[in-house]
Amino acid sequence: MYSRRSPRRHSLEPAAPIAALWLGLTLLASTPSPAAAQPRDQQTILLSRNDAAPVVTFEVVYHVGSRNEAPGTTGSAHLLEHLLFNKSTENFGRARGQRTFQEVLFQAGCDFSSTNMTTGYDRMNGYSTLPADKLELAMRIEADRLGRALILDSERQPEMTVVRNEYEIGENNPARALYKAVVGAAIVAHPYHWDPLGYRSDIEGVSTEALRQHYRDFFWPDNAEAILVGDFDTATALRMFDREFGSFPRSSKPVPSVITVEPPQEGERRVIVRRPGEVGLVKIGYMRPSSLHPDFIPLDVLSTILGSGVNSRLYQALVEKGFATGVSASNYALRDPFPILIDATVAQGVSHQKVEDAMKAALYAVGRDGVTPEELARAKSQLEVTVIRGRDGTYELAASLGEAVASANWKWFLQYVDTMNRVTAEDVRRVAATYLIPDHATVGWFVPAKADGKKPQKAAGAGGSTESSASSGRSAGEPAHATFAQRTLHRVLANGITLDVLANHAVPTVAVHGIVLAGRMHTPWEKPALGQLTAMMLERGTKTLDKRAIAARLDGVGARLHVTADMYGATIQGSSLSRDTKLLLSVLADEMKSPAFSDSELTKAKAEMKTDVLRAFDDTRQRAFDRLSQIAFPVGHPYHARSKDETLTSIAAARPADLRAFHKDRYVGASTYLAIVGDVDPARVAALVDSLLNDLPRGSRPDVDMPRVPRARPSHEAVALAGKANMDLMFGAASGLRRKDPDYEASLVANAALGQSSLSSRLGKRVRDTEGLTYNIYSRFTMTDFLDGVWLADVAVAPANLGKAMKSTREVIESYCKDGITEEEVATQKSFFAGNYRVQLATNAGTAQALVLAEKFGYRSHETQHHRRGGSREVPGVGPARATARASSRGCGPYCRPRAGRSNARSRPRSRDRSVRSTARGGHPEAVPRPRASGPGGPRRRTPAR
Repeated sequence: MYSRRSPRRHSLEPAAPIAALWLGLTLLASTPSPAAAQPRDQQTILLSRNDAAPVVTFEVVYHVGSRNEAPGTTGSAHLLEHLLFNKSTENFGRARGQRTFQEVLFQAGCDFSSTNMTTGYDRMNGYSTLPADKLELAMRIEADRLGRALILDSERQPEMTVVRNEYEIGENNPARALYKAVVGAAIVAHPYHWDPLGYRSDIEGVSTEALRQHYRDFFWPDNAEAILVGDFDTATALRMFDREFGSFPRSSKPVPSVITVEPPQEGERRVIVRRPGEVGLVKIGYMRPSSLHPDFIPLDVLSTILGSGVNSRLYQALVEKGFATGVSASNYALRDPFPILIDATVAQGVSHQKVEDAMKAALYAVGRDGVTPEELARAKSQLEVTVIRGRDGTYELAASLGEAVASANWKWFLQYVDTMNRVTAEDVRRVAATYLIPDHATVGWFVPAKADGKKPQKAAGAGGSTESSASSGRSAGEPAHATFAQRTLHRVLANGITLDVLANHAVPTVAVHGIVLAGRMHTPWEKPALGQLTAMMLERGTKTLDKRAIAARLDGVGARLHVTADMYGATIQGSSLSRDTKLLLSVLADEMKSPAFSDSELTKAKAEMKTDVLRAFDDTRQRAFDRLSQIAFPVGHPYHARSKDETLTSIAAARPADLRAFHKDRYVGASTYLAIVGDVDPARVAALVDSLLNDLPRGSRPDVDMPRVPRARPSHEAVALAGKANMDLMFGAASGLRRKDPDYEASLVANAALGQSSLSSRLGKRVRDTEGLTYNIYSRFTMTDFLDGVWLADVAVAPANLGKAMKSTREVIESYCKDGITEEEVATQKSFFAGNYRVQLATNAGTAQALVLAEKFGYRSHETQHHRRGGSREVPGVGPARATARASSRGCGPYCRPRAGRSNARSRPRSRDRSVRSTARGGHPEAVPRPRASGPGGPRRRTPAR
């Protein structure tokens, strides 16, 4: 969750204001003056109705972040946020004998992808996206957080160790370490100098009374804004809001403000971070003004020109020339001055100095020579479409509004696109010449240091990247009158392509999601890199368009199209304005049918994939998971992880002829599932897809089947990774479970009670919430798509707490297998899956993904309403006896015996195992840090997948 949200522009419905601020504007047009009124407590609430899906997002933004701290209390806002997230208040929590926030939210269908709190430099926020009939619950929770928190020392102490573990996880990430070093060197006086997580000594040393005082200073209704987006009745929602928040008084004294101004920089500054690692990094920061400064939005345009897409300045100057395998430019929207950050991942065999010189040459050329009209138009289109795309879903709109009021104000948010469209080429040249100058540079290198010469065991992953971070009617699940199936146009084309199209006219965008059964499990054993390389090459040129021409077509209208491959297949993800649907689908068809597989582009793709393999090799969770999968599955099984050397050898050996043969065999109609959701006419779009892809060969769907894997004997192994502050303890076993097994849903429910949530499950309640031993703990069934996979439990833990965490985790698992699941737990988990299904369908992209998964497993769109497999309204026929049986036989059964094994691995694993426990010293889910602390719910985290 270290990701800075971009300001977006949305169509907000005007309505009669009653105790609220309604925002109104016409898409991409001048913003009319909004009407405004405030409730009696003087807390503003922003509202936007969207009755497309029966979902709402309610968020409260508090104007307190790490900028409101001082040395000795750094990280206080973030630690306080953790206490507000799930500890006791007057109406919730264990101190008063009540259920916790996360227990009631989980039952309503929320997980950490839909409810959380986060802390940044400028703000703290709390939000929940949940079924519309649970709005009052969301408001009641946020009201208790605002004014009724108890902040008990007995709850601070275990939560402090949780926060410390979050800090330790971040320390495993070289990119995070370099980010903190560069920002800390660029900003020496202002509180942005320190990270929102704070310093370790301050995390450990801050007192409970200091946190209470922080709460008393900043948590007032006149220092916060509320935001409500989704399917609600205005009058009812305002009555709820007034009832929950109306009794809070205004602050009796001025809220403390930040007065420190960063002094001018008078020369280049340099930092080097040297620690064990595999991949070099270069980061350069240049101080620029706050988000409300007139130059900020021109700097957004500049960062897009520098770092967004194949045709960006940095990509052409570094990636195309083989100096780097990934580049980005980030211009974070913050209330005070902050660096614009330029990043490059150093290619193997290239010096840091060469990369730095190439970066600076590209940057300084803009200030000297300016930008072309084509670059300016492309950047504006990319930013504008990004803003429109951000309206797809209640959470996206609420989050965009929230970040805007934190770093600027809601008027800035509404006027963003109009202001951006007035930026000229001279404006871009001027801001580059003003801010990107040698004396204002802060240069950072991450230099990998070889630890001890030990030969590592595992790695996986692939894909190069560019990234630019510029601040910048019906969602798919239309309820009521029509069923999911009735509204979905379903066709199987003559060549075997399975197609679903669903109209949603609320936002003028379209989302495309697809799967081609062309993943690692479909490649020859000796060629594990073939599937990923083939997918990477599709957008690198076709027989009619080279890579830059493809990028120009897509970037010119702000469209996105990417194909990636994993264990199971190649995943297609695309989006554009609805008016550009034909262009988007035409490019997709060209890439699928006629990839060029040129030698020069394959060389670049290999370099990028090699970098990602090496980066994964330095990841504790990945390393532990790889080792577990080697124990659980025999050599030759698709799920048996390959060694780093095997993968690198496969990359090096791949030839264009190999990719062409794999593409011809696997990129066929019978293996392709495609869903298109958005502001489209389904019949016309289906006809368009047929005309574009009807000459794709039919081929055959691959038949991958193997005998069920027996459980291995319990074992305990360790994988050493030097220089890591955190480790991963992983328990795992071959589950014998496949997606179409009749007890699949019962198995999901059984696992969910044990470890679905890091806070409300049995594992979470004890190991994290009560004992404070971990920031992240969860259990999952994984890799069940076609073959039987594994059940695993993963615990992120500091080395000093390994023994305690291992003991507690094992005791919870053994107790669960012995005593079974309760009626209440079954009801809670079934309620979670039902509510979570509705939340997943809140966006076009989410609905398209659900449709594809349903078709992939043969459930069809009408069954996505009843099965967790494509989304889930219910989990029928699951009771305590059946769920308990599944827990024992499918999941934690291996640990119900006295001598269950375990495996220690210092690395970040992905999930697979027969019957082992594994301890892994491990890192943070994000590879690229962002200036915001993760919420206590943790980053949006998926169980690692091959």
